Amino acid sequence: MVTDANGATRVGRFGWKAQVASLHTFSGDAYLNEMGFTSPEFPNENPPQGDMAALAYNPVPEMNDDGEGVQKFADFMTLLGPPPRGARTVTTDAGSQVFRNIGCANCHTSTLTTGNSPITAISRKSFQPFSDFLLHDMGSLGDGIEQGKASGRHMRTAPLWGLTSRPSYLHDGRAKTPEAAIMAHAGQGSAARDRFARLDSRDRYTLLAFLKSL
Repeated sequence: MVTDANGATRVGRFGWKAQVASLHTFSGDAYLNEMGFTSPEFPNENPPQGDMAALAYNPVPEMNDDGEGVQKFADFMTLLGPPPRGARTVTTDAGSQVFRNIGCANCHTSTLTTGNSPITAISRKSFQPFSDFLLHDMGSLGDGIEQGKASGRHMRTAPLWGLTSRPSYLHDGRAKTPEAAIMAHAGQGSAARDRFARLDSRDRYTLLAFLKSL
């Protein structure tokens, strides 16, 4: 549970640590921390290297965005379509079963349903992110960063949709293949990793084919 920009306590869903509850807050946070733009929910500049005195040289000390840009950015992300799935075959269907059998689906949940929304297109709709959007203790796979109640070992389950469009995997890009990413799992992911390591060549082939279809 996290405190949203409006002060409400909500379930965190976005960010490596599930530290952000809404896309609107995610947008305002990105405007400030990635581009240096202040907005109504994030009105305070980040001092360079933590030096508050350096803000005296800020060339644009007034509010940089009145909230319109942040809202448009949030709207853009809200209405993005999901990544298209690749073709389903007998092989990928077999790999999907292996995925479930070895425990990957315990965290990489295949299907979720959205809540009520004033936007009909995304209200009460089922979608396939392959994530539970929850924090898990990933042991040595953690990033060592503490945010809110999340320790350096905690990471949000990364969605697997659009997997094959990525050039690298895991939060730090250390894995160059899905297989390497699986073998890097630790903590709560250890059991699934070990079951993957024990798969015979056929089951491993079908599982990787399934992942490449996401």
